[in-house]
Amino acid sequence: MKNQKKPQRVLRIFAVLAVFSALSAALWFSHPVWFPKIWRHLLVIDSRPEKADAIVLLGGESQGRPVEAAKLYREGVAPVVFIIGTGDTPTNRRALIQGGVPPDRIMVETKSRSTLQNAEFARPLLEKAGVRHAVLVTSSFHARRALSTFQQRIPGVDFGVATSRIGWWDTPQGRLQEDEWAAIEMMKIPGYWLYHGIQPWIKKTAPPVENGQTPRN
Repeated sequence: MKNQKKPQRVLRIFAVLAVFSALSAALWFSHPVWFPKIWRHLLVIDSRPEKADAIVLLGGESQGRPVEAAKLYREGVAPVVFIIGTGDTPTNRRALIQGGVPPDRIMVETKSRSTLQNAEFARPLLEKAGVRHAVLVTSSFHARRALSTFQQRIPGVDFGVATSRIGWWDTPQGRLQEDEWAAIEMMKIPGYWLYHGIQPWIKKTAPPVENGQTPRN
């Protein structure tokens, strides 16, 4: 019975992937004016907590994301920032320091190259630091895939997400680029479901309990 259910499940996921891919391609190439409303409804999640043990800054964009992470730190949301991902770590670290985050409050991971690896490589760091509640910082269109991946790959931590944007995305050319990346995300989400078992559903998280503790270095 189980062997029969598995092919059916794979077929359903393939169907979802095909629908999302066709929809994304059609929407992107035709550039409908309502496409931003669609992808913002489907992809954008902002569930930042008032308090957390750590801020997790995802690499991949080094303008809006570190600015948002530094802002959260200054607001007292969490006492430490983890930079996760290869490539732009030095730039993000400098931006955090310029934004008011002390160097000794910044921890880095420099080997992960994808959202899935971000979560898998961050897990031992967060567990070692005793983190139980964290807020991810990433771009708006990346929020759903990032949050669902971290929730499912690191079930011992309650994650929220704070989204960021850069000013250039408000220009005509910038809006086209943001829409293009959103269309790509709409194809990556079912791909993650098919290949990695990451379902796109977001679970609600419990608020952290105030205990006055700081994650361990």
